[in-house]
Amino acid sequence: MSADPPQPVALHEEPVAVLLVGRAPSAPSAPSDPSAGPDPRPGAGAPLLGADAASRALAGAAPHDRLTGDLADLAGWLVRARPGAGAAEADLWARAARGEHLVGAPLPDGLWLSATPYAEDGVPARTAPRTLLALHRPEGAGAVGPGGFADVAGLAVSAVRPGGPDGAPEVVVVHAGEGWSRATGTPAREVVGGPAAALLRTDDLDARHLVRAALSRSVREAEPAAVTVLAGRSDGTSFLHHVRTTPLLDPTGAVCHVVSWHGDVTGRAGAEAQLHRALAAEEESAQRLALLEQLDEVVVVDDVAAGLDRVAHLLVTHVAADAAVVLTGDHTGAVRPTEALVAAAAGPHLGGPGGLAGHRLPRTARTRPPDPHLDVDPHQPVRPAPLGAAATAGAGELAATPSGWIAARLAGLPGLAGRAAEAVLTPMVGRETVVGLLVTLPRPGGGDGRDGKDLAVLAGAARRAGLLVETARLHQREHTLAETLQRSMLPEQAVVPGLDVWTFYDSNAEHAQVGGDWYDVLQTTDDLAAVVVGDVVGHDLEAAAAMGQIRSVVRSCAHELDDPGSVLGRVDALVAAMSVPRMASLVYASLQRLDDGGWEVSWSSAGHLPPLLRRAAGRAGERVEVLSEATGTLVGLGERPRPTRERALGPGDVLVFYTDGLIEQRSRPMRDGLTVLVETLEGVRAHDAAGIGEELLQGLGEAPEDDTALVVVRVPEDPADAGDSPARTADTPRRRRWQLPPDPSSVGKARHATLRACAVWGLDCGPRAEVVVSELVANAVLHGWGTVGLRLFDLPTGLRVEVEDDSPEAPRVVDPRGDGGGGHGMRLVERLGRWGWQRTRRGKLVWVELHPVPAPDEPPPGEPPTTGPRTQDPDPDPDPDPGAR
Repeated sequence: MSADPPQPVALHEEPVAVLLVGRAPSAPSAPSDPSAGPDPRPGAGAPLLGADAASRALAGAAPHDRLTGDLADLAGWLVRARPGAGAAEADLWARAARGEHLVGAPLPDGLWLSATPYAEDGVPARTAPRTLLALHRPEGAGAVGPGGFADVAGLAVSAVRPGGPDGAPEVVVVHAGEGWSRATGTPAREVVGGPAAALLRTDDLDARHLVRAALSRSVREAEPAAVTVLAGRSDGTSFLHHVRTTPLLDPTGAVCHVVSWHGDVTGRAGAEAQLHRALAAEEESAQRLALLEQLDEVVVVDDVAAGLDRVAHLLVTHVAADAAVVLTGDHTGAVRPTEALVAAAAGPHLGGPGGLAGHRLPRTARTRPPDPHLDVDPHQPVRPAPLGAAATAGAGELAATPSGWIAARLAGLPGLAGRAAEAVLTPMVGRETVVGLLVTLPRPGGGDGRDGKDLAVLAGAARRAGLLVETARLHQREHTLAETLQRSMLPEQAVVPGLDVWTFYDSNAEHAQVGGDWYDVLQTTDDLAAVVVGDVVGHDLEAAAAMGQIRSVVRSCAHELDDPGSVLGRVDALVAAMSVPRMASLVYASLQRLDDGGWEVSWSSAGHLPPLLRRAAGRAGERVEVLSEATGTLVGLGERPRPTRERALGPGDVLVFYTDGLIEQRSRPMRDGLTVLVETLEGVRAHDAAGIGEELLQGLGEAPEDDTALVVVRVPEDPADAGDSPARTADTPRRRRWQLPPDPSSVGKARHATLRACAVWGLDCGPRAEVVVSELVANAVLHGWGTVGLRLFDLPTGLRVEVEDDSPEAPRVVDPRGDGGGGHGMRLVERLGRWGWQRTRRGKLVWVELHPVPAPDEPPPGEPPTTGPRTQDPDPDPDPDPGAR
């Protein structure tokens, strides 16, 4: 007998085919035709006793077909599967048919053959010889010992016999190999002849039920089954017993035997569990790395609110049950005396309508008590820490800190009773300061967000959120400083006797940082006024500072010289000597009152956009003239005398001075923008400077992408039109807007502008509107800060007044002071019209609607007569946080 070739280290658990055959005679069987000689086919003479469904399929038999023949009939397909199959392979089948024990032998198509001879019912093999053949595919390469596949796999064979106690077939063990004895620790003689359920020793009723169900399925449905249960050995030890059954069908198609493989998979289960843990750890690491990459993207976003909201939702998705971002100190858009603000929240408890988003902790003292979660060194590593029971107790100085306030808020939320102390607080550290706290709640019964890996993620998220907030605050401070500097240099008044002048400036922080645009309207003598519009290159603090230097030089030169070209020549010399770091353009125009009462404009340009002159209707020539003459190089670069050009102005003529922010857009070249401006100016219907400016702003787009300065000068047809009672005009925009400095003089300017607008629109509510505007603008100047925005809207229901400033503090109706020194303003406004307020990007906007007052005998439809204006009690503070009131 030739030596068996090496067997693979592992064969695939699911066999390709399983056969049960009888013993072939030692000599080849004689054919039915004696003249043909012995049957040469491999396996001839070994009767086929049973085959699994896979073997029957290979033989081309349907599930219930009668299958007759011997081993040669089934083995033939393997020998023929590879052309030129040698005698060695045919010899393997012949050896198997003779009942030899094959440890493992290679066949075509990568299959391995194992043969295990045994005797049924405990009778020696020579009395009732059987051979079980199994075909497997290898999972590795190498060699095993002489035990053979069947022994290593723990082979057992059970016969299916009719006539069980309950009428069901009886499954009796007819063979148990040495591999089964090694796996279970039980001698084969103890189970052979007994029920197949005895192959598995266990006191667990559920485990027994699983085994019986697997055997029953194999017998009743002729389908393989596999179970793994905790079983015991004869020595009392336990192991994971894996059982896999394969039913064999006799030639008639009925189940005759059940082959079962038994193995101790305790070690394999441990290895698989370890592998699963390793794979899970690898997947978790990949998820955390992806989370950190997503958090890295948050640092560079422009929208801080959206970035913080993204941080909270990412943490809820991957780490925590709930998350919130609490900003402390100088946070953008919050009320000035605020200690903490919940800027973002996510999760079932902290997010949603009943969560913490938008809640504020008012500042009640100049300094707050120490907060252990906030008062950390920003240069040390970030360390998340549990909120702890001390903060949730609500006593002592800690209750007045952001941490104590957070604890009180958490304890008051539905569903979080007793869990506030479990919250984890992580300081949000920027480059130099702590800007807030990242609050997370652990996940119940799972990843609690407090193990080492989760804490590292929280620290990384807090660091990134801190950088985002600190960067935004630095940019906001720079922008505020530059805008304050820029606005402080704008003229405080734009009133020229005998002329209708309207000015407008918008820094437009949504698209660009503050730049160097400016305008000036100067009354240099009784009969001479100057208009200056300029633009310094850049959008930063240096550009605003350069604008201030050039503006001061222009103002000083304007009071010394009258000719625009001479003024720019002097400016060139001074700016060159001062070494101003930024280039700039400007246009300088002087308006001279003539002896006959008319006006003349002279101008000179230093590389600036040309002014526009719109002639009154009926005048000869072009309606709108682009004053592109008298232009030259940028400020400070002029080496030649600057030219000056003049035009005579008549009643109704309009001059427009502007910067590039009015006409330039990313989607539109500047030349096309200038064409749109000319066309818009040609079609304006308003007869007052404020109305003309409003039409220009509406026609050029309500959202310019750069700083915008605009000056409109109109020569009235009647000098009286320059006062508070210009001629009424029906065909005019029903909207006006002004920007006023935070100065007491702005109250008078606002009243003047309001009376003019009401007169132009033909409204009879001018006196009431004057009182309302006076009170609102006075409140913005006295109690707010920043530029005061005044807007009027002529609506079908009446006049709407809007006043905006940079303070988000809510207006309040208070009791009048006993000495009569205050407290009457908002009460008076409340009696004159319906009012309300809302927060804006800058601060707040207060609005008042003045409805027409019906005559006593003409009440509004559906309402009873009234003796005075209708009022409505507004909600003084829509903030959901009672602590902010």
